[in-house]
Amino acid sequence: MTQISFTLDRAHEALDQFLNDDVPDHDGRRTSRNVLDAEGNRCLAVILDAAHHHELLDAYHAFHDSQQPRDDADLPPGYRPYLHSPEATPNRLLPHEPLHAPLAQALYGTPFDDLDQRDQDRIIGIAIACLLRTTLDEDSQGAVPVLMLSHAGDDPEPRQFWQLAYKTDTPGLFLRATHNGFLGEEWALVTGSGWRLASGWWTREDAGRAAAALGRVLPYIDWMRAGPDDFTRQSKSAIAATIRRYHYTGLRENHPEPEPITTPA
Repeated sequence: MTQISFTLDRAHEALDQFLNDDVPDHDGRRTSRNVLDAEGNRCLAVILDAAHHHELLDAYHAFHDSQQPRDDADLPPGYRPYLHSPEATPNRLLPHEPLHAPLAQALYGTPFDDLDQRDQDRIIGIAIACLLRTTLDEDSQGAVPVLMLSHAGDDPEPRQFWQLAYKTDTPGLFLRATHNGFLGEEWALVTGSGWRLASGWWTREDAGRAAAALGRVLPYIDWMRAGPDDFTRQSKSAIAATIRRYHYTGLRENHPEPEPITTPA
């Protein structure tokens, strides 16, 4: 597809040509314009024909859907890390290496490192098969593994750990007990990406109500992948207003229910 590039100081010219003076390309569409930075190196924006834009979106969603694993009908209901973990898309599995030694002892009666390559490959295959079928939370308590950043204030550097958290009514928001409250444990809201959104709730129930409220107020947020850079000033204000009502100490009736925000601004 033909493209024409303009530097940032000529962005208005690019838009004007695209809307008013353009001759359709060989496929019947308007020619795309790239808007580059002042030095002409980095692309800042692309002006696209609407039909081409929709095709790109459809292709993206089709590819994303094709990457999602499908559940197996013969497996029991419950939470399976391979399918449902926040890290399932990039990482898929919990580590299978810890299963090598016990499986080697159970099947061959010898340490894993003493097996030949063929038998080691068999052990690895069995370990992966076990993790594919591993089912947690059959009692629906909602405890799931989330790969989180360490939340310890005295950590010398950021580190990630698999930690158990509890599902909420808002997909992608999880509850984590912090165990550092003045009067006992406190509860934190954690996104599926492992980012701690807020903490300090005295009970799991109050934290869960706050999570449900955030899902209603900000329905367009992908909480499974959201991080600190994904929130606008408007969405940050909505989060603060929601937490003021669904407070750490319980529901505050004197604070209004925030209005839902359906699109980012």
